[in-house]
Amino acid sequence: MITDKIEFHNKEYLIREIELPKIGNVLISTVELNDLLMNDKGGYVSDEAISVDEKIYYFVQENEIKLSDDDLIKLLKEQAS
Repeated sequence: MITDKIEFHNKEYLIREIELPKIGNVLISTVELNDLLMNDKGGYVSDEAISVDEKIYYFVQENEIKLSDDDLIKLLKEQAS
């Protein structure tokens, strides 16, 4: 499991790159970050938020981002179906 961080509004948030079958390598981050990117009306809070969101394929809970690659891929498949 390889993690990195992405900065938004001067705070760092975990991101992970995983390889999904048929899709390839994607970035995953946390719901906490996603919540900050959007306003209460469902729009982006800034152009920077749009840029950050476009890099992230999917958002998961803080504890889920620390799962093994296999467990995280399984979780994403379950949530997508």
